[in-house]
Amino acid sequence: MEPTPPQAVKVFIYQGSRLLLQLRDNKPDIFFPNHWGLFGGLVDPGETPVEAVKREIEEELGWTPPEFKFLLRWDASDDPCVNHIFAAPLTVDPSQLKLTEGQALGLFALEELTPLLLVPKIPRLLPQVVEAIASEELTASWQSLTKSSGIPTSLFPNL
Repeated sequence: MEPTPPQAVKVFIYQGSRLLLQLRDNKPDIFFPNHWGLFGGLVDPGETPVEAVKREIEEELGWTPPEFKFLLRWDASDDPCVNHIFAAPLTVDPSQLKLTEGQALGLFALEELTPLLLVPKIPRLLPQVVEAIASEELTASWQSLTKSSGIPTSLFPNL
């Protein structure tokens, strides 16, 4: 019997047409050090993904979103974890967040993501995530960006 892969939760936190990202620590023993990524972490034993996502966001930002929307399960061959991807609206000013993990946080418009060094799963998930979140502002921003730039993967040269 194969061992069960670790379970992780990741959250696309959005405000209008912007996404909140974390600049990961620059430590060689973590995945994608010094990359911009999503907030989240591992699901603890006995914990559900929903419980884990609530705990992780509270721990990492000192804030609890009013709701989490489950978007999809991401099983990628290049990722050792099974990722449960959620979305949550950012309902406070980013200055009210208390970052406890990572080097920085930033609220970025979609077009501002293209020059960033991103965790690779973010651009691969963006088309599905924008559609699943169903926010008019995010959808309009994504459509504008992809219309002006063509193929979405070409938007992210740092991958």
